[in-house]
This record gives sequence, C-alpha cells and structure tokens, in this order.
Amino acid sequence: MKTMNLSRRDFMKGSLAASAALAVPTILPGSAWGEDAPSKRVNVALLGCGNIGNYHKNWLVQYPDAQVVAVCDAYKSRRTAMAEELNKHYGSADTVKIYNDFREILALPDVDAVFIGAHDNWHTPMAIAAARAGKDIYCQKPLSLNLEQTKLLRTAVNDNKRVFQFGTQYRSESLYPKMVELVRNGYIGELKRIDVWCRNVRNDTDKYNGKPYGSTVEIPVPEDLDFNMWQGPAAMVPYTADRCTPWGGYHCPETSLGFVAGCAIHPLGIAQWGNRTDHTSPVRYEGSGSVPTEGIFRTLERWDILCDYENGVKLHMMDMETAKDEVMKYYTEKWHDGDGVVFHGTEGWIGDFKFGSFCASDQKLWKQELKSTDERVYESKGHVRNFLDCVKSRKETVCPVEMAIRCDTIAHMVDATVRTGRTINWDPKAEQIVGDAEATALLTRPFREEWKVW
Repeated sequence: MKTMNLSRRDFMKGSLAASAALAVPTILPGSAWGEDAPSKRVNVALLGCGNIGNYHKNWLVQYPDAQVVAVCDAYKSRRTAMAEELNKHYGSADTVKIYNDFREILALPDVDAVFIGAHDNWHTPMAIAAARAGKDIYCQKPLSLNLEQTKLLRTAVNDNKRVFQFGTQYRSESLYPKMVELVRNGYIGELKRIDVWCRNVRNDTDKYNGKPYGSTVEIPVPEDLDFNMWQGPAAMVPYTADRCTPWGGYHCPETSLGFVAGCAIHPLGIAQWGNRTDHTSPVRYEGSGSVPTEGIFRTLERWDILCDYENGVKLHMMDMETAKDEVMKYYTEKWHDGDGVVFHGTEGWIGDFKFGSFCASDQKLWKQELKSTDERVYESKGHVRNFLDCVKSRKETVCPVEMAIRCDTIAHMVDATVRTGRTINWDPKAEQIVGDAEATALLTRPFREEWKVW
C-alpha cells in the first residue's frame, strides 16, 4: 500500500465518501472549525483492547481532536466491549467498528493512526505493516523480538514519512525531563555511571495459575479467543491456563523478551536520554543472570550486567532483587520495590527509585533553577497528546523510532549476555554482535509464514 500525499483536508474529503460506504459516520463534537473539526481531527484505531488498549482509550477520550473509529483484538469479548464503551462515549451506536483482523483496519482510508497495544510479539510486525499502509503509529513497548525487523521498521517509518511514538511515556511525565536536564548540564558533575533496574519474572508469582512459572498443562482454547492470531508469527505452542494472560504476554519466550525489555525500557529510555545516546547503544556487555528451567515463563529471572558506552559512561542493568543490594549502598531511605534509574556523577547522584520517588544526593537539586544558557530537552505535554500533535504537525515525537530501536537493542544484548554466559561486544554502527554466532542467533526468531506481514 502506498502513502497518499494529501493534505489533511483533502484526505478527509476523500475519506468521507469511503467512510459512508463503510458505515463509519463522522461526528462533529464541537465547532466545525475548531481544533476538533473534522479537518483537524485524528481518526485512530486500537490494535489490542486489553490492559494496554484500555490505557490508550482512557487517554484518547480526553481529547476532542481525536476519535477512535475502529478496534480489533484476538479476544472477541474484549473488542466488543471496547467498541460498546466508546460508542456510548461518542453518543452513537456505530461510530466505532469492530474488526477481527488488524489488516482490515490498515486498509481503511479514514484511519490516520494506530495505537498498537497487542502483546509484545506483535509490536514490530504491526508497526511495519501500518507504516507501509500510510498510518502513523503509537507503538507500545518493548519494540521487538527480532532485531532484524527493527531495521525494516526504521525504513518503513522513514521512507513513508510516518510519525512514530514509542510507548515509553516517562519522557512525558513527572520530573524525568527535569532530571535529565540537571544531568546534561553537569549539576551532578561529569556523568560516570547509570543504574537501571526493574521487576523480573519472580515479581507476580501469586497471580500465576501454575507454580512457579506458569502452567504447562494443555487445556482447550476458549471459544472467545483466536489463539492462532494471538500467537501470530510466533511458533504455535500448547494452550495453557497461563499462556494468554497478561503475565503470559509478559513472560512466554515465544512471544516476549520479558520484563528486561517490557519494564526496564521505561527507566532505560531516561538513561539514554540523560546520556545523549538515543542514536546508539553500549558496545560491551558483561555479567551474569539466570533463566527459569520450569514452567512456560522462561524469560530472564535475574540479571546483573555492566555495559560500556563508547563515551566512557557505564550502564548497570539489574533486576530489582539484584539492584536492592547495590542501590542501598548509597541510598539511605526506605527501599521501594519496582523500577528505577539513577545517574551518578563526579559530584553527586540523582534518580527515581520507583515511579514518582525522586531522590538525589542533595535534594536541593530538584529546586535548582536552570540558567538561560543551559541545554533544555524536548518538552512533551503528555505522551498521547504529543503523538496527536505530531500527527498534525508532522514533527518528530519525544520518543521516535531511532530512540525505540536503540533502547530495545540494549534489552536484547542483556538477554543474550545472560543466556550465553559470555561477554557480548556490539557494533552500534553495523548493528550486529561482533564475533559470536551463537549470541547473534538469539537476535532473530523463526516465524510462521501465514502471519508474515512485514
């Protein structure tokens, strides 16, 4: 499918006739000439209607210049419930259409952008297909199970001039931009090390149906679920009680890289931002960790990896349990379970020890006024809001595709370091592991041809 080089107004004129044929009515929720006018409104589709899909929906309904017009999900009940809720919100019985297959949505001319909230296995394939179909993309994290696909995504987004927002919303929230500005402008001295940690597969075992790491007992697939679509390009495996739950989506290795990618990516995005390394990744990874040997959740259990950037800064990637012992060496307050990031400089440290728990070696840093000559970072007034604004302005988002690829690369390298038990050397320019065929093989996945959409 080719990208149409039309203005937004021309696009809407052409899509009105198409939407009538598809029975997708146009709503005018306010002034016909204001920011929510049809010529300025962004029509979006939700690809995934579970937990993340609801997160997307809760933001989108706050903005009159955005309207959800289509939804899809592997669970029939989820996509139906989402459409019913949104139609009630819009005051119409059929504003939001339901589709079984996301590819049908990508063919709709009146969909401007998609919000990808399917589980991890689908993020990059859907994003590539959407970019090639001329849709702008808000893609949830983590980015990919296959680093080769991320190169295709970069090309698809850039060649088709698509707006891309990675769902690592920390850059649009709370004191994270302030923290990064303090780091970049030397208020903790010269940056030397960054600690990043997050939860692991041991975090929510009380929610697993089978102990310790997910049931292996095959059971019938619920009639409500299209399991073939859920697995998508991934290998078909037996369905169990833990397979298609939120935790299965996070930790089944066939469809996920685990929390080292899905959770660590948030503080990691801040680490990259503060280090001015959105264009690259560390070049050396060394450390240890463990992988479960029972159950179906076989993503990383523990990791303690020291990573070296070309600029001399060290990145210490840890799971939460490992981090506690390390962090409490310098953090004197009560420990908070969760995810975190801390920047260490020659004159102090500053960080977040759980979302919203901002601390520093000197708390006065948070009241530091920046000088007029200090470097400032991209200002985002909300992650979804930033995406919608960029869809209309065609400017780059606060978390563009290059940032997403480079963050995702780090998660893959940590995973490979643990699984091989060896030091991994990475060439960020060639985007390949140096001299280790076994580790390189971990960066791609076999796929089922029927679901190859890239």
